[in-house]
Amino acid sequence: MKTSIIAILTVLSFPTFAHTIEGTLILKGTVRTKFDLNGISTSCRAQVEKVKNLLQEDSYGNPAYNVRVDVGLSGYDDKTGKLLRFSQEFWFNNLFRVGDKTEVRDLDYTAVGGGALKIDGQGRIKSVTFPYNGRPLTCNF
Repeated sequence: MKTSIIAILTVLSFPTFAHTIEGTLILKGTVRTKFDLNGISTSCRAQVEKVKNLLQEDSYGNPAYNVRVDVGLSGYDDKTGKLLRFSQEFWFNNLFRVGDKTEVRDLDYTAVGGGALKIDGQGRIKSVTFPYNGRPLTCNF
């Protein structure tokens, strides 16, 4: 009985702070989609150009990554002659602050200035959110 109580107290005294990741890396390449933006048929493109180790670990020892993504919009309205062009480079990383700890996430990335990037379990981009004309714009792939 005494041994059982000691064993239970020993197990309960160890901190159970674990954050397990699978280590899903984002794939390099380009994804495209089409949608209407302010009545203009627009093509949205996200190109992963570089994946780089951030050389920083989260509170649980998992490595964080920086991802350089070139995001572009292009569109043209035949009726009004409006031309839409946008291209900007964003640096996303997967290191998040949660309370007083940091946490690496497999499928979510964020950029300074309000951008977000989501990938699937195979490393393909699912969506990218970025500031455009003073508001966030999301392209889903």
